Amino acid sequence: MSAGLRRIVCWAVLTVCCSAQAEDLGQVGRSWPVAERDMAEALIARLREKERSGELAKLHEGMRERAQATARAPRSLGLPRVVKPRRFLFDPSVTVPYDLSDAEGRVFHKAGTSVNPLDHMTLTKRIVFVDAADSMQLDWLRKQLAAPGAMKLVLTGGSPETVSKQLHRPAWFDQDGSLVKTFGIKAVPAVVSQDGRLLRVVEERP
Repeated sequence: MSAGLRRIVCWAVLTVCCSAQAEDLGQVGRSWPVAERDMAEALIARLREKERSGELAKLHEGMRERAQATARAPRSLGLPRVVKPRRFLFDPSVTVPYDLSDAEGRVFHKAGTSVNPLDHMTLTKRIVFVDAADSMQLDWLRKQLAAPGAMKLVLTGGSPETVSKQLHRPAWFDQDGSLVKTFGIKAVPAVVSQDGRLLRVVEERP
């Protein structure tokens, strides 16, 4: 049995076991051996048949192709193009929910302490957010690339693979919009850079 098939069988069996209620009802009257095949055995036999017929392989291939397609062209976050420029400061500080200690048990941050990561590190690259499906934003991006200073490119729309090939540099996609939500970005293009102990967020007209 292949590793993939074993995982499917294990998941199916555990699902059935966890949904059953354990209760000892005792023995009522005469009992006979169960005539039906064991459920797990029947499930394994059915999955083996699907494996022999190639149905499982087709299913796995379809899942792999869909995952690759999503990676090549993720769903756009739908952020609008900047019409009215906006700039603001963002405080990256977080409040520690519990005591943080080192390997020897020494507490270096007490619960409730406000910690700013910029006190311990420096943002050496500008983080540039752009919708690569917008040709106007791509033109703006090319001008940004010509400016001095390192940059990390994060897409809110378009294909990271296509942009990387066009610009000869890596590009990432903001999956689920976690970064734009964190920084409070409402429109793109936008640039995040360090300003002392804060982060400066600038939404620019392309």
